[in-house]
Amino acid sequence: MSFEVNTTPRENSPSPPMASASVVALNVGGELFQTTAATLSLAGASSPLASLAPSPPNAPHFLDRDPRLFALILSFLRCGRLASPPPSPALLAEARHFALDDALLASLSPASAFSPLSLRPAALLPLTGRVAPSVVAISPSPRTASLFAAHGGVVTSFDAALASRTSVLTPLPAVDSLVAVSPALALAGARDFPGVHLCRFPGDAPATVSEALSWPDSPSASVLSLAATAASEAASQWLFASFESARRNSSAVVAFDLNSLSPVVEIGRKEVFGADVEAAIPPTKLGWLAGHSLLLAAGSHSGPAGMVGDIRLWDVRASSTVPVWEVREKEDCFADVAASDSLSALFKVGAASGEVFMADLRRLGGDGIGVEPWVCIGDEKRASAATASRRKDGNNCRVECYRNWVFVARGADVEVWSQVELTSEAGKKKVMRRNWVGNGPSMITAGSVEVEGVIEKAKIVSWAFGGSRMALARVDQQSIEVWDSASGAIPVNL
Repeated sequence: MSFEVNTTPRENSPSPPMASASVVALNVGGELFQTTAATLSLAGASSPLASLAPSPPNAPHFLDRDPRLFALILSFLRCGRLASPPPSPALLAEARHFALDDALLASLSPASAFSPLSLRPAALLPLTGRVAPSVVAISPSPRTASLFAAHGGVVTSFDAALASRTSVLTPLPAVDSLVAVSPALALAGARDFPGVHLCRFPGDAPATVSEALSWPDSPSASVLSLAATAASEAASQWLFASFESARRNSSAVVAFDLNSLSPVVEIGRKEVFGADVEAAIPPTKLGWLAGHSLLLAAGSHSGPAGMVGDIRLWDVRASSTVPVWEVREKEDCFADVAASDSLSALFKVGAASGEVFMADLRRLGGDGIGVEPWVCIGDEKRASAATASRRKDGNNCRVECYRNWVFVARGADVEVWSQVELTSEAGKKKVMRRNWVGNGPSMITAGSVEVEGVIEKAKIVSWAFGGSRMALARVDQQSIEVWDSASGAIPVNL
């Protein structure tokens, strides 16, 4: 139904002398509403509501819409949130009519409401097919926290309300890398298949898989890792893709402009000569630090002498051949590494010790040779003993940073590290303290009824953070767990 506005003034209908110059009167489907121009302007410049001028009650603007749904839209504009989430399909359609659907969905999972110790199971989202999910992703703030999951060669998208699901089949036999660029776009890659594939979810049309992005010097190269800049950081949004040639003898990170879908720069190209594989370890973990304009690229190799890894930080504006900092990891090489913008630090889990280490970005410099950047924030004595005995306590551990917290996945459980102050005096010292996420019973679903009970949890194979949520994929589980810390989070079962 079209948007109809009657702004023709009635004849011989004088305006009340005391009428406010900012009050807007609206006749919506025969029901009178009054609000202010400032409230309607919160709908944004793209919404037709923002263009309505002040009008008196005896000459209201006419909108041929459902007054019950409009009352909810107006309440959302006034309060910034829905009075009773989640929104119905009819309300989402009405919000889309007024160009408010993105803002409404974003309010369901605001990043400002994220609190790791308040995370609770909110939804268990089943996936079609027989293949368990391999990787999950959540679109970044300030956009709506849409969730994507790859299972086999299929990528499935859930909207922020977790009320609708759309799937698309990619040419990939199995997706290993997945990055959510926006609620309408996810990028997928695989370690044994060439190219980065663009999965588009337009919302009002069927999902599609379009052109593949490849390494210009090696079109058959497979994808090891993906990372993207946020749309709000610059006019051009970039994708970083780590490629390895089909013969495993060369690798590079390639930056693409997502507006033009063209390669912009090749970063850190490496060639393998002879059997010296350790001299050219390709990056298998990428991360973008928006506040520092740095790209994290890390990769490791397991050989007869143990694990060896490289961690590099690149300022792509300054050089694509020389990193601003790098370190070669040998003793207690990282099982996983991540970077935190808000904490200005790198974090790793030692493959031998399983302990968490921190490196302050503000103190990193030079090429890292002869400099030990890491400080153990866990049990230092245990880390030393495990490293000396060459144990593998950190195998399969994962680390990720979100906002002001650091998360570590150990098997089936998630621990969280928070920065706390020891004293409020000048020169205060800060330390990292550990807690556990979700000590309560695990959520299981029987039919359409959710029950709680103590069950044996499966190992976490992938996770993602966005808005007020954490999404988990577990081994051999054909579903995605969604944990939410927003007050009033609604349990959902699709």
